[in-house]
Amino acid sequence: MVKLAEILNPTEDAIGQVVDALLLGEVVALPTETVYGLAGIISNDTPLEKIFEVKERPLFDPLIVHVLDFPSLRDLVDIDSTLLDKVWRLADIFCPGPLTFVLRKKKIISHIISAGKKTVAIRIPAHPVFREVLRRSGPLAAPSANPFGYVSPTCAEHVQASIGDKIPYILDGGPCEVGVESTILDLSRKHFTVLRPGAITAEMIENVLGEKIEPYHSFITTDFSAPGMLKQHYSPQTKLRLFKQSVKEISESISQNIAIIYVSRKEAQLQSNKLEKEKNIFWFSEDGDLSEIAHNMFALLQRLDKINFDMICSQVPEKVGIGIAINDRLGRAAAKRKDMGR
Repeated sequence: MVKLAEILNPTEDAIGQVVDALLLGEVVALPTETVYGLAGIISNDTPLEKIFEVKERPLFDPLIVHVLDFPSLRDLVDIDSTLLDKVWRLADIFCPGPLTFVLRKKKIISHIISAGKKTVAIRIPAHPVFREVLRRSGPLAAPSANPFGYVSPTCAEHVQASIGDKIPYILDGGPCEVGVESTILDLSRKHFTVLRPGAITAEMIENVLGEKIEPYHSFITTDFSAPGMLKQHYSPQTKLRLFKQSVKEISESISQNIAIIYVSRKEAQLQSNKLEKEKNIFWFSEDGDLSEIAHNMFALLQRLDKINFDMICSQVPEKVGIGIAINDRLGRAAAKRKDMGR
C-alpha cells in the first residue's frame, strides 16, 4: 500500500518537524491565503529540482519565491532606489498578501527558480502558518501543490489526493481564504504589467503608484516570465465548457451527463425550475459575491471532477475586480487540451 503524506495540524511540534524536513532538502505542502504551495528552500538546488519532479512541471516555468518581509525581499533583488521605493509603497499596502512582484534577481537566486531568466517572481504571503515556517526556514520556493496544469488545491485533502504519495508532510492551515493564485505584477519592464490577475487589481495598484499599469491580457504565452501563463492550465480531468447566461449556449451539452455550475444559488433558481430535484446543479456562491466565487471555485471543480460526469458546464461571472482573475482561471481550465495526457 502506498504511503500518503501525513496531514499535520500546525502545532509547535509539527511546524518544527516540517521545518527540519525543509532544511534537510525535502519538499512539503504548506497553506497560503491563495492556494496550497509545494515548498522547498531556495539555498539548495536539490529541493528545487524535486519540486519540478513532484509536479511534473516543465523547467521553463519559473517558481515564485516566498519571503517573510520586505527586507528579505530586498536582499534577493537587484534594483535601484527609485524602483525599490515603488515596491515598498505597494508592499506597505498589500503585503503580506496575494501580490507577487517580478523583479531583476541577484545571483543568489538559482537559475532553476528563474527558469534561466534575469528576473525572479517574489511575494510576502499572509497565511500565519506559512509565515511561521518562513521565520524558521528562510525564503522558500512554492508553486501550487498539485500536478502541473491541474486544478489548484485549496485544502490539505486536495494536496493529499493529488501528490500525497510523493511528499512526506502537508501542514493543514484550513481552506484557503482567497482561493485563486496571487496577482503577478512585472516591475522589470519599462511599462509595469499585470502578468496574472488576482485579488489585487491593476486599478488598486495604480491608485497606490499614481501611474498607469499595463492591464492583464488573456493568454500571454510568449515569454513565460511568471507562473500560470500557459493557455491551458488549472484544468480538471473532466471536460470543462463555459457559458455566460444560459447553458444552452453550449450546444454539445444537450442530453449529456453534465454538471452545471452557476455563479450563484439565485441564478441557479432562475434557470432551473426543479432545483431541489436536480442533482447535477451547483453554484459557486449564495448571492454572486465575487470573493465568495473565488474562494469556492477550485474546491467545487475538485469535487465535481471526482464524480462521473461527462462534462462540467460553468457560468462565468462579470469581469470586474477579482472577477477578472476568476474568468482567467476558468478560461485556461476550459482551453483545448493538448500535451496534458488527456
